[in-house]
Amino acid sequence: MKRIICLLLTVLLCVTLLGCGKEFSGELPKLSENEIEKIESNEENYIYGKIIEKLSPNALVLKLDTPKMIESFGETVYIITDEYDKWCVGDKIEVKFSVMEKPLDTTQYVRIIPNNIYPLYLDAKPIIYFYPEAPTVCSAKIILNGALTCTYPAHNADGWENFTAYPDGTLIFPDGKEYYALYWEGIHHTEWDFSKGFCVKGEDTASFLEWALAEQGLTEREANEFIIYWLPLMQDNPYNVISFQTDAYTESAVLEISPAPDSLLRVFMAYYPTEKEIDITPQTFDKFVRNGFTVVEWGGSQVSKP
Repeated sequence: MKRIICLLLTVLLCVTLLGCGKEFSGELPKLSENEIEKIESNEENYIYGKIIEKLSPNALVLKLDTPKMIESFGETVYIITDEYDKWCVGDKIEVKFSVMEKPLDTTQYVRIIPNNIYPLYLDAKPIIYFYPEAPTVCSAKIILNGALTCTYPAHNADGWENFTAYPDGTLIFPDGKEYYALYWEGIHHTEWDFSKGFCVKGEDTASFLEWALAEQGLTEREANEFIIYWLPLMQDNPYNVISFQTDAYTESAVLEISPAPDSLLRVFMAYYPTEKEIDITPQTFDKFVRNGFTVVEWGGSQVSKP
């Protein structure tokens, strides 16, 4: 009986694959010039997504991330690259290009000839707190060099609009719902700055973060929420190389707030695990003073070793 069920499942799988229309055979189909429309642009365009397959000899299969890109290119594209061996299935990448080959046969995938390919990083759980001196109607918007992947409450095209912030940090939105902070995640390419930082034993992560976050100006509650999120991801690593980012982060994830706060603190940690201790010039932090209407944000990202 088990053999019959297995046979039926195998047949069903084969039928499903044959019916998909667009299959990956492990080889990139050859197309003659009269079978493709070659589109060239003087400007660099970009797409991003996750590598779902590698095809010999030099093609990566990329599944796109956003509805706008899917509408333009389809869910999947071929990336034709000599850097084939540099990337792995599961990697998230951003592809800059000015040449695109669009097969005239609509059952085939668009092919992209990249100018550059970069790894994409996930900004994990950035939280934004608002502390006005009196109840204040506010709006905020994230302008990201990449794509927002999750927001709560929903970040619309114009951001978070017309919510009332109270001195205790409570946020009341126009629909009457209450929040204690704004939350977002996103993917983007950024050149992180590891010229200074810290190499910390995994077992020392909690005590290090307590010190580092207090030095930068987070309250105990804000620091607790940061540590609760990041500690499980870091404490079991032999070492973590940690650098708190300033310009590299704020330039790639612009935060617009209306009315403008009197004091703004954006704490962002980039780190990567390592097996051995490394030497790195320690960071120092400027003292942050909370004056008037204050906005505080924290977030982080595990990145590739530079």
